[in-house]
Amino acid sequence: MGRWKQSWSDEDIKKLRALAGTMPVTMIAKELGRTTGTVLAKAVEQKIPILLRPRELV
Repeated sequence: MGRWKQSWSDEDIKKLRALAGTMPVTMIAKELGRTTGTVLAKAVEQKIPILLRPRELV
């Protein structure tokens, strides 16, 4: 069964909070086994700031 049918556990949300701001949303989605859209939706719902793309290395 696809992960998209599963509810977000407290552990999933904790992991999302820990990863937010450290890597782009595409990598967070891969780490959590979810789609980018569901990760973005949960981040907005939980008011978690998230990177949409990697920062440029200067």
